[in-house]
Amino acid sequence: MDTLLSVEQAAERLASKGIDQWQEPWPTEDLMVEGMLRNIEAGETFIVRDDNDTPAATITVNRYAEPELWTEEERAEPALYAHKVTVDRAYSGQSLGAELLDWAGTKAADEGADWLRVDVWTTNERLQHYYLKQGFTYVRTVVLPHNPSGALFQRVAERVPTPRLHEVESLTG
Repeated sequence: MDTLLSVEQAAERLASKGIDQWQEPWPTEDLMVEGMLRNIEAGETFIVRDDNDTPAATITVNRYAEPELWTEEERAEPALYAHKVTVDRAYSGQSLGAELLDWAGTKAADEGADWLRVDVWTTNERLQHYYLKQGFTYVRTVVLPHNPSGALFQRVAERVPTPRLHEVESLTG
């Protein structure tokens, strides 16, 4: 768990860039930690380490589609969902996040999914543009008073080489 970027650090970094994401922990910090632990125990959270075995990035990939965001028809389609994609600031600007999304897309294709999907903070336009640059298509934005992460994106699940990510491992303890 120590290898995951803390919400507090991420919120401070985002605020310094004028982005309101995670300024109020959502869900609450306790629920966020509980959810992360559940994902780790289920073998859904993965870590990338550099050549010195230092944690560089994490991603959670599973079949969970938030019912308030994705329609019943969309949830019936074979898809994997990427959550909590995080790259340590020391590795910023090295396209590690893009490669991690490619790895998730390959995982989705290998598991028979048609789509790799994400839900993104509704007000974080910079992150939404990032996903568009990574080949995702905008689906729609669902505005809910209790869920600020309603900008939905998807891309076709396909195998993409990820030569730097030879050591992606599950965090299952």
